[in-house]
Amino acid sequence: MLQRTWLLGLVIAAAPLGCNKSSGICMTPGCEASVPVAVVDDGGPGGRLRPGAYTFRVVTDYAEKSWSCALPADDCALDFFTDFADGEDDGTLSVLARAGETGLELEVLETRGNIWSGPAKFVVAVERDGVTVVEETFEPRYEEPLVPDACAVCLKRKGADLVVHVPAE
Repeated sequence: MLQRTWLLGLVIAAAPLGCNKSSGICMTPGCEASVPVAVVDDGGPGGRLRPGAYTFRVVTDYAEKSWSCALPADDCALDFFTDFADGEDDGTLSVLARAGETGLELEVLETRGNIWSGPAKFVVAVERDGVTVVEETFEPRYEEPLVPDACAVCLKRKGADLVVHVPAE
């Protein structure tokens, strides 16, 4: 899956938390809070997305992002970050994506105050050539680390890998 240093997000989010650490970064370097999702094409070799005009959409309870690309010309890359308001707990949503040999690789990260994890519930939808081919809803489960960070909680998703299957036809 995608490798990402969440350093910019950590600095932005840690600053208002009032951490006493001099760097302002509260997370351990091994934080794996983002949720990886693979979008694989059951009709493509090795899961690779077949040629076409695609629109991908990630929807959470508080934020949404859609982007379009054409394969094989584009890599369908996305590096998206937005703030959202949720009553007393404002947060951020980050979505990373890149198409590769084994399909589209996504990473979804949500922060709320000092809690870092994937969203409690989210939808991944795929449209090819103007037709919605799949829409999948996920409700991942998370576990707290054995050794908590000084001023933030990095929740790791537990369970099997999340995969969205684009049907062969």
